[in-house]
Amino acid sequence: MIKDLTAEMYWDRTPTPAERDWLTSIADLSPEPYVLDAQLEADHEPTIEPILARDIDGWRANRYIGEIRHQGRTLVIQPRLGVETIMSWISTILNVQVLPRTAQQANGVSNAVTQLLAALWRASVLTAGQHALPRTGQKVSSHGLTVNGRLDGGATARRRAAGHIDLVSTRIMRTYDNAPARAVVLADRYFDSHLAGARWRGPRLDEQLAVLRNATGARPKKPKLYEIQRARYSPITIKWRRAAELSWRILNRDPLGVAAEDESTYGVLIDVAELWEMFVLHCAGLATERFVRHGTTTQTSGHLARSTVDLRRTMGKLYPDVLVGDHPVTALLDAKYKRLGGRRGVDREDLYQMHAYSSTFGAPLAALAYPAVDGALPRDERDSPWQTSAGELSFLTLPTEKNSCTAKLRDWFSEKCV
Repeated sequence: MIKDLTAEMYWDRTPTPAERDWLTSIADLSPEPYVLDAQLEADHEPTIEPILARDIDGWRANRYIGEIRHQGRTLVIQPRLGVETIMSWISTILNVQVLPRTAQQANGVSNAVTQLLAALWRASVLTAGQHALPRTGQKVSSHGLTVNGRLDGGATARRRAAGHIDLVSTRIMRTYDNAPARAVVLADRYFDSHLAGARWRGPRLDEQLAVLRNATGARPKKPKLYEIQRARYSPITIKWRRAAELSWRILNRDPLGVAAEDESTYGVLIDVAELWEMFVLHCAGLATERFVRHGTTTQTSGHLARSTVDLRRTMGKLYPDVLVGDHPVTALLDAKYKRLGGRRGVDREDLYQMHAYSSTFGAPLAALAYPAVDGALPRDERDSPWQTSAGELSFLTLPTEKNSCTAKLRDWFSEKCV
């Protein structure tokens, strides 16, 4: 077991030569099949990095937490900041309470990965069910001496030709027994079998699941992914598609039910760097009255270079995490889920990246935002702001709690008159 943001020199013990070879084989794996897409935003460009990296301090985990079971061994990557902190970020991002006060801790039955998976799933379902449950329309046919709904002329003619005198009619019946609801109910059963007690859901989720289980039955048939994607959603119920797709992926991968001695590769990874990015975005929105938008989407981007001959041709698409202000952009933030300071110092690539962002978007103020992992203020932050050819650059270590993070960002915005 290792923790993210922690170099090999700080692990509980030094890996053996055989374990180093095994870590190398994990670093060679593509993380894409194992990363659980939380779908916090529909229009989002995911970042893919190796599961493990090696530098002057040895091996370290990158942006993911979770479990990888490979060649009969299991690598567990736990959040250094704690499960409760990551859950609070999810709560802030989705504006739902994902760790109910009535929930009980698993006390050895569950682990950090199980709790985080459940928190992501619970938040997704609670967000989807804020206004309505996933009710869809099903076409139902009936026959009799009176029309019940709309007359089905073709079916009536066929019955008359067969000697029947009744009429065939059709109507649309609204029901909760559909592919999205079945996926959610099955995912609830999945987590219920891995978490201690039934109180982990909270009362609101309990009420929603009771309605869905009453419609689908306690053991519904597992839907196909295309059934979930092709289901009809209204603007009010569209978020149920995300919740159902997340449920289907959890069920399909069964990340918690694979035997560790299996020689195949299984696993589930959560992109905690994405959670940190979205957490900083939401705190920035609370810290200023100016317009704040997420730059890391396909709709909000800039370009490093543009052809002077053909203005439609561009190079180097840029996606800053947080843009403050609109026409002009007054400040931008880029969230970095890594340590600030230490022997590695500030990554040169991050400096070049921020300089490109500032130049492209014309932002006079920019900051790299890191999670505060201890009480010390790194020297790079103490010496901020730094003057660049494009404007001012600051290094900020932000508290991992919402109110404190918002307060520090508000002070920084006020100081800079943003």
